[in-house]
Amino acid sequence: MAEKNKKKLNIKPDTALLIVFFLIVAGYVIFHIYSAVNVELETVTAVKSTVYETVETKALIIRDEQLINEQADELTVACVADGEKVKANGNIAMRFSSTESAANYSKLKNLHNQLDQYIELQNRNSATVTDVRTLDRDTLNEVNSYIRNAEYGSISSLGEYNAKINEKLIKYQMLIGEKIDFSAVTKELQEQINGINASSAEPTGYITTEKSGVFSSYVDGLETAFDYSRVSELTVEELNGYIEKAQSGENGKGSFGKLINSYEWYMCCVVDTADIGEIENGDVLEVAVKDTDAVFDCTVVSGADISLGQEKAVLVLRSSQMDSTIASMRYEDIEIRTASYTGFRLPTSSIHINEKGDKCVYALVSGKAVERQSNIIYSTKDFVVFYDETPNGNSIRYYDQIITKGKELHDGKDYSG
Repeated sequence: MAEKNKKKLNIKPDTALLIVFFLIVAGYVIFHIYSAVNVELETVTAVKSTVYETVETKALIIRDEQLINEQADELTVACVADGEKVKANGNIAMRFSSTESAANYSKLKNLHNQLDQYIELQNRNSATVTDVRTLDRDTLNEVNSYIRNAEYGSISSLGEYNAKINEKLIKYQMLIGEKIDFSAVTKELQEQINGINASSAEPTGYITTEKSGVFSSYVDGLETAFDYSRVSELTVEELNGYIEKAQSGENGKGSFGKLINSYEWYMCCVVDTADIGEIENGDVLEVAVKDTDAVFDCTVVSGADISLGQEKAVLVLRSSQMDSTIASMRYEDIEIRTASYTGFRLPTSSIHINEKGDKCVYALVSGKAVERQSNIIYSTKDFVVFYDETPNGNSIRYYDQIITKGKELHDGKDYSG
């Protein structure tokens, strides 16, 4: 039997690489053709939103405050709560003869406070705890106050904030309908109270204050480092010097608290003059403290009157709001809101040009693309804000499903198939 000649197919390496390259290119082209033909429909819901033009900077907080010093021979404990107003010649602190006596007083006070809180909560029901946003904000403020006081060694206030945080957590439990056995908790607290000798928790005397004001246990040693009376005269160099002091890590050793003598306090910040060209002295602006829910209405006291050629300015903002959280602020990241725009905030990918050359968006209504038009009042590279006008023939409506991704969009395009 005759042997058949066998031919071997030899492919050069260069040819093999070229084939692989063309296969990859062909796959890439096919993928993009498929993607272009089979575009998934994506939408966002049109809801009203407020956006801000802002100046972001750091602010030094300056208050009219004085330190309350501890007595060298006795232990001193505050007898007013953080943020509580104190009358002139009123008691602000107690003296104790020993650490044990002061500890018994603090323990007894905390136990009574907890007992009162649980009794109050026991008399409530979940229907009275409905404002989730307020509860979220209050919880965040208490946690921030706890962290600040722990960081700066204000140990005497930690028990108070711990109790407040615990109360907020119980309210969350009540809100979701979880049943809590308050009787067991109140019984245990009462037993702890009965186990402490009340006579061992009596103070030997009191410290009074000559002036009225707001008490705060938060101290950082900078209470008298800044001249409150001339904040409106600060230069950039002076403020930068103040800021260096604020970052120096002083801790107010030897003081158990402070008295804030005025509800008016100031945020002082160095800003670029180009960022505040539209601001005038006397304007009232919203100022948000970053990483908190705190937003203050502040009056521009000085710094907005810019000289020709001036590049930097000290902007001084005044507020009259006061609480324990504000009393613990010193050097904060802030956002000065110079303008606000309220309307329908939509991504730029939703914007199209119609046949008339006008900007528009398309809403998905009953499976069809319907053209919507409204005036743009603010825009960035990422989003636009449309004016929230009275609905007419083709204006954007609340809860419209605005198309952000779709193929061959035009008015009347059917996507129901």
